[in-house]
Amino acid sequence: MPRVTLPDIVDAVADKLRTATVLMPGELVARAFTVQSYDELTEAIQDLPTIQVYPEVETVDVNGTTDRTTLKVGTQHAQVIITIRTFARQRSHLADDMAAAVVCWDAVDVVLEDVSTDCLPFFDLTGIRAFNWTATFTPFTYANVTYAGVEHVLTLEVY
Repeated sequence: MPRVTLPDIVDAVADKLRTATVLMPGELVARAFTVQSYDELTEAIQDLPTIQVYPEVETVDVNGTTDRTTLKVGTQHAQVIITIRTFARQRSHLADDMAAAVVCWDAVDVVLEDVSTDCLPFFDLTGIRAFNWTATFTPFTYANVTYAGVEHVLTLEVY
């Protein structure tokens, strides 16, 4: 079985997020997120809401002879941490900023929850066997502009 590559993993997560839509506060029609994978990042945020997906950390175990083995063949395990940054709106008024960030937060959670209820393989990649995430409200400064948003940290268990 071929090895799952880091670009494959990041692109698979970004592709799932491309299906997300969000109804922003005060709007009548849901809109799609602009999703940028690691190789599509821009110098400035052109459209809101925008999601950026990129790798943050990778921890790899060495091949073992006792961990998840069959017929003495070791399986290498990696923990890959992906950052999902959601830029909800340009920072202006705290209540409006939080309202926009919270609906974007929920929209990303819905996509991740849908993936978590799918049968294996997660994110349509054979090597991803488990995942979890955390999320935090975060003001981002990007190209000297401050945005209200959410940072999801996605931890993937890859074999």
